[in-house]
Amino acid sequence: MKGLKLIVLAFLPIAFGSCASTIDQQEIPSVVINAVMTKYPDAKDLEWEVKNGIYEAEFDLGKDDYEVWVNGEGTILKVEQEITHAKIPVAVLTKIKSDYRDFKLDDAKRIEIGKKVYYEIELDGNLGDQTVVYTDTGEKQDPIVLTKIGE
Repeated sequence: MKGLKLIVLAFLPIAFGSCASTIDQQEIPSVVINAVMTKYPDAKDLEWEVKNGIYEAEFDLGKDDYEVWVNGEGTILKVEQEITHAKIPVAVLTKIKSDYRDFKLDDAKRIEIGKKVYYEIELDGNLGDQTVVYTDTGEKQDPIVLTKIGE
């Protein structure tokens, strides 16, 4: 059993090496930092990760949590903002109340990808939870749209 633990511990760094890794701000290209700080000059507690040449900044802005993905040229590809239920558009709330009557709203995010805006809403239900995605006009989307950045 002790040998198995040692083998597992030996492979943990390899397993996590393929994930995004946290890096110091000094290692981020200035054009990437400038893109984030120009759009969000009051960002606090920035943490950076990089994966496949895409930089992700996580930070607080007021009471909201943000995640911003930026390419190496300084183009913002995607922005996720955790929001309160009050910030969900009426069209989205109306559609959710119609389509998911037996569910309660849980966490919500406003997501910008390019010029498009989506709302990702977690719903709690008696038989399980669901995550749904809508445009700001209340059109339901396949959640896969949220993974298509930089295309």
